[in-house]
Amino acid sequence: MAETLDIELLRTFHAIVRFGQFLAAASFLNKSPSAVSLHVRRLEAVAGGRLLERDNQTVSLTPLGRRFALQSAELLRLHDRLLDSFTTPVASGRIRLGISEEYAGGVLGCTLPHLAADFPHIELEVETGASGRLNNRLQRGQLDMALIVAPVDAASPMRCLKTFGLTQPVWVAAHDYRPDLDKPVPLALHGKDCPYRSVAVDALSQQGRRWRAVIMSAGVTALETAIEAGLAIGIVDRAQVRQGMRVLNAADGFPELPVHELRLMLAPGELSAAGEVLAGLISHGFER
Repeated sequence: MAETLDIELLRTFHAIVRFGQFLAAASFLNKSPSAVSLHVRRLEAVAGGRLLERDNQTVSLTPLGRRFALQSAELLRLHDRLLDSFTTPVASGRIRLGISEEYAGGVLGCTLPHLAADFPHIELEVETGASGRLNNRLQRGQLDMALIVAPVDAASPMRCLKTFGLTQPVWVAAHDYRPDLDKPVPLALHGKDCPYRSVAVDALSQQGRRWRAVIMSAGVTALETAIEAGLAIGIVDRAQVRQGMRVLNAADGFPELPVHELRLMLAPGELSAAGEVLAGLISHGFER
């Protein structure tokens, strides 16, 4: 009997590829790390070879894994699209969504085409900004839901509908940048309501280090440009470190930063039918 591909195994594999860590994939899928490892072994038995190489911190694709990832991604999309086609779009109404600046492009790219095609009676209003600001607007009832970044142990009076895995903020600088520990640290800082800004300032304060703001921006583009130009040190999600940046660690004089997570938070009150649809589309976008 010919082997068959289990969709759940594919979903686990692509979650690992997306987050670059077994632990983060397990958190996103709400599965134990051992279950994720078992899925990978079963999938490798079907594929006929090793798909992933892993060390203590990261996961990388083998040549077979890269080929398998490209070919299986379309199968997973077709499967989900087929299931989606069986649902009747009956939801309508207005939904106000806030999205953390770093994730706006990816989330909207996955969500808007399906919303426009399958749920034409839902009116979506989107606001991007720092997570802290979006959380405040959510508490005041000025947003219906918000996708924000928050420290893993941070409590919130708002209801968390779902978490989408872990994010690891890291210190970054240009490749040829060499920190001078005797001078104030030149920082590229996010807006004052961004949690990454808070952890950066707190970490330096705990070390007794002086710092100065070279650039402050609510958008990531200006910060990334300043960092890659060698003008400042900044903090980004490890998964979003660009080629023009290198990660700084304790050997460079910069402490490890606390793990965060991506949360879909809801305003007080009941979730509307339009909100349920949008939350489902966002979830599917992260799974693909």
